[in-house]
Amino acid sequence: MADAPARRAWLWVGAGFLFQAIPGAIRDEALPVALKNAGLPDARITQVAGALGLLVGLKLLWAPAVVRMGDPTRVIRSSQALIVALLGWLALATPDSAANPWPSLALLALLSILSAGHDVALDGYYVASLRDQERSRLAGLLNFASKTGTVLAGPCLIWFAGWLRSTGETPSSAWADALLLSMLLAGAAWLLCAGGLNAEPRRDLAPQQPLGDSIRQLLTDPRFPALLWLILLYRTSEVHLTRVLPLFSIAKTEAGGLGLDNQDYAILRLITAVGGLAIGGLVGSALITRLGLGRCLVPLGIAMHAPIAAIAWLATHPGQSQWTIGAIFMVEHVAYGAGVCALLLSMMRLAEGPQAAIRYATLSTVALISAYLPGMWAGALAQKLGYAGYFVLTLVLAIPGVWSSVVARRVLDDPVSPSAKA
Repeated sequence: MADAPARRAWLWVGAGFLFQAIPGAIRDEALPVALKNAGLPDARITQVAGALGLLVGLKLLWAPAVVRMGDPTRVIRSSQALIVALLGWLALATPDSAANPWPSLALLALLSILSAGHDVALDGYYVASLRDQERSRLAGLLNFASKTGTVLAGPCLIWFAGWLRSTGETPSSAWADALLLSMLLAGAAWLLCAGGLNAEPRRDLAPQQPLGDSIRQLLTDPRFPALLWLILLYRTSEVHLTRVLPLFSIAKTEAGGLGLDNQDYAILRLITAVGGLAIGGLVGSALITRLGLGRCLVPLGIAMHAPIAAIAWLATHPGQSQWTIGAIFMVEHVAYGAGVCALLLSMMRLAEGPQAAIRYATLSTVALISAYLPGMWAGALAQKLGYAGYFVLTLVLAIPGVWSSVVARRVLDDPVSPSAKA
């Protein structure tokens, strides 16, 4: 009998989570800039992005179907292939979106729903197939891959579309070509991920009990109340900041913004995201592996929120150099990347067990809704308060975020779940 191929978890984790970031980056980063260029107000832009994000946030509705499809590696590969095809379709529909935006919006909605199903399968497999120590070791790679995918499908597409516009292409044609580029990126990640998954042992992770029972066990877990507050509050200020920061960056200085054009913003975002968010994830992973999740949660939470004060300072001191802006963005992204790493590992610790896919889908549903719901009012608040006032508000929201980390720390000191002790 031939030996089974050696596992290549690093390959499917890196390629899979890079792929996972692509639809979200198109929706959260590229789309708001495109709509801002088209002259839409901030309130409408954040509402569109928020509504599409909520479709992803409701992933729990189709999680039971995803986990009942059998071998999760097959589900992951198949859903990735469909997403690649859908990106190509969206690119073909984009040139006509100026006259009739509804087909493109419908495709974006379908892309959000399909990517949510992919997230359920990939996240659940990551939690269920790897031990706690393996997850901690690979968390830095996961975060790096995810942020790299966000950069490649976000700032890089923004820069590419801006460059195409400078050569004389119409905005819709430029964004159509950018989407074709994203399809090629997704296709490459799909092939690499498939190569890693092919070496995985076949696993049928279909739940052995009804969805309601799995959720009920999660809700009655003694750690759940503290982790729920952490999910809802830990990054509330950063979520509000993220919804408006791109709009603030490219808004004209007379409107209180930084006055960057698309290409300058894309380059700045590219540098700070790769050098900030990715490094922050690696730093957070290393600290948590060395010191433990419970000991790191509060310090990382405080560090994650502190740089918001510098963003508020930028809004009240216009005309700063791009070096100053870039340094502040870099520090903010490093801190945020480390904090998000702690949050993800907290959720995975609560989700681990035989029903990991359903449990994690439940937790990530709450996390995504809490991340996208503020988009329904963030733009309107920014218009009403002004960018400076809005960023001061986000800084105030850091107080309950740090408090939630203090509460959650008490139940995360012991990595062994109650069910494992029984």
